Amino acid sequence: MKKIKRELNKILDFFKGIRISTIYKLIGIALFIGILIWVFSTINKSEKTNDKQSIILTGTIVNKGEDYIIIKDNSNKEYKIPVTDEEKYPLGSDVNANVGNVVEKGDEKKPTSITSNQVTITNEKTENKNADEEIITYITESEDYFTSNDTSLKEEAKMRFITIVDFLFYNGYIKGYTIKDITSKTKLQALKITLSIDNKIENYFPGYKESISTTTGKIYTGIKNKIIESYLTITTKICTYDPETCKNAKNDFQQMKQAFSITWNTIRNLITNSTDNLKEWYEIFSGKTS
Repeated sequence: MKKIKRELNKILDFFKGIRISTIYKLIGIALFIGILIWVFSTINKSEKTNDKQSIILTGTIVNKGEDYIIIKDNSNKEYKIPVTDEEKYPLGSDVNANVGNVVEKGDEKKPTSITSNQVTITNEKTENKNADEEIITYITESEDYFTSNDTSLKEEAKMRFITIVDFLFYNGYIKGYTIKDITSKTKLQALKITLSIDNKIENYFPGYKESISTTTGKIYTGIKNKIIESYLTITTKICTYDPETCKNAKNDFQQMKQAFSITWNTIRNLITNSTDNLKEWYEIFSGKTS
């Protein structure tokens, strides 16, 4: 017990020997160090946040839907960004998007989904605003010409068939637009109607496609297969980021399959060594929607 008392007295004597001013100094130094640590960590955190917010994605709008746009950057990577009004963003317009850190980059098969609190158009392509509507009107009108008793309209329909096929597959123009000026959703509509026109050309004007293939040097006789292949390719990609349009495209293909006798063997014959979408194409053919 005496030993414990002696040790306690030593400790008390030590603290008695410390001046009050020294204690204040130690507390002050500790507080100062603590404040420095807090300031440093706050600045560092702020810089990291600002770095994340200051990343600007620059690219061109290559596709869009009711609530999104697809941007392709200068390295051909694609990004899907949600927007509230897709009408404000014409295809072909250049934009800057304020985004966070993007780790994964989209490719030709599937765009990367990201968010942005600010998408600014830097070069608006206003002439593309009505492209979808004008193209579908032109192609639908062309198909209607086949039901007319007016011979001149049927002749016009024959010429329009060339224009439409050139537009879809040979970098041609309709109303001053190219295939790049319309959305994937419109492309699918255009392909569906064109498949019907191709069937009518075959029935109303047998041999016509052979004659224009000979005179123009372009292939028009195998257009049915090119339409089917293009429809399947576009649908396969759009199903990776737009479920509603994907579902509608698959339902439309069921109608096309019945109306134009599209068999699975027809589709299998379109498969090449460079095509690895056999599973996806079968799902479209079979009408699988989930």
